[in-house]
Amino acid sequence: MNTNLFSPSPLLHLSCVLVIAAAFVVIAVYVIRFAITLLLYYKGWLFESVGGKPSTQTQLFMAIMQVLSRRARFFSFQGLLPWMPPPSVKNTVRTYLKTVRPLLNDTEFEKMTSQAEEFEKTVSKDIQRKLWLKWLISKNYLSDWWKEVVYMRHRGSLIHTNVACADVIYTPTTTNQAARAAYVTLNRQYFCRDIFSKNTMKPISMGPIPLCATQYIDYHRSLRVPRETSDVMIRLPDARHIAVYSKKCWYKVNIFHGKRMIRPAELQRSLQQILDQNDVPHEGEEHLSALTAGSRDLWARIRDSKFSEGVNKESLSMIENALEIVFLDDGETGYDQDDPKVYDREYQLALTGDGYKLWCDKPSVYTFTRNGRFISNAEHSVVDAMIYVHVREYLKYHEAFTKPYGPDGNCVGDIQVVPKPERLRWNLDGETVNAIKEAYTFSKGVADDFENAHCVFRDYGKDFMKKIGVSPDAYLQMALQMAYYKDQGKFELTYEPTVMRLFRDGRTETVRSCSTHSCDFVNSMLDENKDDQTRLLLLRKACDSHQTYYRNAMAGYGVDRHLFGMYVVSKYYGIQSPFLDNVFSMSYALSTSQTPQHQMSEYMKALNKERDLFWPAGAFSCPEGSNYGVCYTIGATGDIMSFHVTSWKSLPHTDARRFCDTLRECLREMKTMVDRAVS
Repeated sequence: MNTNLFSPSPLLHLSCVLVIAAAFVVIAVYVIRFAITLLLYYKGWLFESVGGKPSTQTQLFMAIMQVLSRRARFFSFQGLLPWMPPPSVKNTVRTYLKTVRPLLNDTEFEKMTSQAEEFEKTVSKDIQRKLWLKWLISKNYLSDWWKEVVYMRHRGSLIHTNVACADVIYTPTTTNQAARAAYVTLNRQYFCRDIFSKNTMKPISMGPIPLCATQYIDYHRSLRVPRETSDVMIRLPDARHIAVYSKKCWYKVNIFHGKRMIRPAELQRSLQQILDQNDVPHEGEEHLSALTAGSRDLWARIRDSKFSEGVNKESLSMIENALEIVFLDDGETGYDQDDPKVYDREYQLALTGDGYKLWCDKPSVYTFTRNGRFISNAEHSVVDAMIYVHVREYLKYHEAFTKPYGPDGNCVGDIQVVPKPERLRWNLDGETVNAIKEAYTFSKGVADDFENAHCVFRDYGKDFMKKIGVSPDAYLQMALQMAYYKDQGKFELTYEPTVMRLFRDGRTETVRSCSTHSCDFVNSMLDENKDDQTRLLLLRKACDSHQTYYRNAMAGYGVDRHLFGMYVVSKYYGIQSPFLDNVFSMSYALSTSQTPQHQMSEYMKALNKERDLFWPAGAFSCPEGSNYGVCYTIGATGDIMSFHVTSWKSLPHTDARRFCDTLRECLREMKTMVDRAVS
């Protein structure tokens, strides 16, 4: 036997070879990951002309990305996305000045320009260095500040900042309240299961280019906890139950039987038991949820002092930790093409909950009306609208194509177990009841001040806009500019968000839709001496300018978030800047947002077929400082659009219905102008 084979020297050599090989493998993996991250910094594809031949660089980039994304899972690219760097101060300031030029007179603009030049020469370099340091030590140099300053420190009602969705208008579902609630509630759990447990859902992307998926983690199990001065977001542990509000009382329903999630038909029976109950509510229980919609400082104080122990803590925990919060409302809503007030009421209930039929601290709260309509409300600080719409798209597809309801409107499926609802108990003393009354008075006041109007526009859609060679989104932004000018008699700052999820932990960037070019177009439409060919030329120029701004913002060269970051640094370090103070003294008079349609590539063919599958816009309350909030949807079939307009009754010169009607009028005038110009 050759004992030299087992001598220390060969074993040592073999160990060294294995260690070196392992090191090379690890290094190679990191090099490949770093190479992919560098590759994803390429944004040239955003600026390719639509319909034209892409550049060689873009063709190569797309080919590589198609190969990499072929077998990608939902979170495959999450650790590979690039970190968004701060843009140059010079470009930010120059672009900003261009955006405010049509809004300021000569004296005001000269003053703003002087302040901008002084800012560039003095404190900007120090502020920019601090932003680069933040970039080096964080995944995104802005997202945490954005969440903290814009959302967590908001002390008023979250009705002002939460977002909502109304129900479909054409697709038939069921009028059975318990059946609809059971199927939709469980189907949302299936959505989360497909992402986090089964890992079967395809990643959300723009073609083969991945988008950041961090917000799905925040959406899944998070809670906004009130604190005095500034709230905090926490991650919740796994749960096995939902919380249900019905007839002024709160209940808990377990939706698991052993390891199995119960079936919709089984949950329907449980929810029907709740609907059949006639329990007497505890004092204060009816409007308990108004605490989440009132003053944040009041809610923080009462939560800490009255819900930190005993039965109140246990019952509150059952609501806050629930997989879903479900409101079974005893009213009816719907859609009536001949009576817009019917659908307006559904939007109103979704956004305001009448001051208490919502739980503002959760990113997913579902309400089902007596006639089976489904609306939702969501906390907005960590999740943007695209994620909520993705969920609704998933729900819409399965309701439309999997036939979850029988001819009698009940959920189909076997019934083996029916979980018994558990009544939540409360011990609310006089101080707590008074706090609930105070919160409800506050939130009801906000809800009563709210006004809204919707419009489902069927005259034409994106197909017409594409035929004349303009972006549908840019075209609608020009229509909004025209409508706002007609309504208010002046041009003002306009907000439109664009996605920043090409970067890690990216949220949104602002597109400033009111520009010199948009003003020129609107003025031409109102000038009888201008011919239609000139108007069309100005429309195309304005749309092209808008698209260029949009693309630059998506590529990381936007203005507002960079200015916001510099403003935060200046305030934290006590750096005086008249320019930044002036920038943030101007508010957006018109806030707009497009609700995306059909983000899931595997569902697109089915959902894009018929107008009946069209789902109108989501909704947000008119932001504080604005005159109007407008959410709009461009139908995938190319011949339909919808708009939802919000404002406040207390504003002296606004009217949501008037603006909605003016917008419809402007869309028709623009089409008439285009038809004449090209004829």
